[in-house]
Amino acid sequence: MIREFFTYISESPKLASAKKLGHLAESISLLAREKRCQKAWLPHRTLCKSFITEHLSEAQHYDSVLVLGSGPLHEIPIEALARTFKQVTLVDIVHLKSVKRELTRFTNIKFVEHDISEIESALINGELLRKIPEAFLSQNWGLVLSVNIMSQLPLHLEAYIEKTFKNKFQKEDVETYLQDVTKNHFLYLKSFNAPVLLITDTVTSYYNKQNLVIQTDHNYAHLNLPRPATEWNWNVAPIPEFQKDVGIKMNVGAFVLKNLPS
Repeated sequence: MIREFFTYISESPKLASAKKLGHLAESISLLAREKRCQKAWLPHRTLCKSFITEHLSEAQHYDSVLVLGSGPLHEIPIEALARTFKQVTLVDIVHLKSVKRELTRFTNIKFVEHDISEIESALINGELLRKIPEAFLSQNWGLVLSVNIMSQLPLHLEAYIEKTFKNKFQKEDVETYLQDVTKNHFLYLKSFNAPVLLITDTVTSYYNKQNLVIQTDHNYAHLNLPRPATEWNWNVAPIPEFQKDVGIKMNVGAFVLKNLPS
């Protein structure tokens, strides 16, 4: 906790929402959680990297690749991307200094701090804005990656609403707003004039100490997702990481969206 505290005060993210909505704190705590769950998470990380590496041939050219939700890069085959593409652009709302330091040996990697949903500033001002993001669409990317970010986008928004605007909005309006965040991210990905590799959890299952499923949530019942190219299970919160007698597993889908230039 002490190390996490000093890391927090040493970071200076560009976007105000990075701290206000808890992204910075979550990015730092994620590193600690990944160490605790390293054994359980390794198969997922390996499968993410393998899927991306095996589908780099989907790129329409190798001048540039865009990575949305790059995070600490534990699921990104960053060396393969840096070798394959002339320019690698990593986009997330927070890029920790430790992550940047690890990549100083690469001269073709660019870090961009950006709110991928493009609605957090509006929420801070008390508005439930609904929009399909527009950033980066005008650029000629060879390949676009969205990695383990789509289902995460509403989480900080929901927590901020509960903390700051508990009685301001109708429950039904908030639920629709949060669903639209994932829907609009998917529509955003389909708007690129480049192939897109999408990796996201699709089903969340809660299990007990007897390894029996006690609850299942279908994350994208409101979306018409295509058939995944491949899928696997991720033991994201082994007991007692989530609760002392409940763990969380996710079904993860890996998709190839072969968008056509307009």
